[in-house]
Amino acid sequence: MTKLICPFCNMKFSIDEAERSETLVNLTQALGMFGEYRPLVWEYTGTFATRPLGPIAPSKRLRIVTELARLWETGIFQVQGKRYKIDRVGIVAGMRTVCDLEKYGFKNHNYLKRILLQRAERVSAEGLTAREEQRREEDKKERRLEDQNNEEVLSPEGLQAFKKQLGVSKFSELIGKNIKIIDSQKL
Repeated sequence: MTKLICPFCNMKFSIDEAERSETLVNLTQALGMFGEYRPLVWEYTGTFATRPLGPIAPSKRLRIVTELARLWETGIFQVQGKRYKIDRVGIVAGMRTVCDLEKYGFKNHNYLKRILLQRAERVSAEGLTAREEQRREEDKKERRLEDQNNEEVLSPEGLQAFKKQLGVSKFSELIGKNIKIIDSQKL
């Protein structure tokens, strides 16, 4: 095994020790993003041990925390090809539930996802929940109604004057022509 020498203290160490140290630094940084929930996240990663209170390699913990960080940041997860969205309160509650069950030997986050489904909302392809999509549709309807209320309606005499100003006897004559936009207030 090749030994490296620290330039600061002249101690010898192996490449494996250097990798392990880097992994621990990365793990510590990744856990930092969870703030006050760091202990809960650490406990949750323990459910991936092969036996109760069994050891977990730091690199495996780092992978689990990194995957969980994506869920923490976006709040979006996928189950059976369908996307769902949940808030951080729901994620914390789901992790607590998994930890309280004292199960172990997990290979992925599917059990957590099943628990999260109870509080999650379905997400569209655009990343919106059903409630957000409904709000967007209602906003569109309101804008359409406002636009309709803002439309000016010309009297038959006003329409005739408008056609005369455009130099046509019927509007179909305007198809394919470049027309100059005029102010309807002048009519």
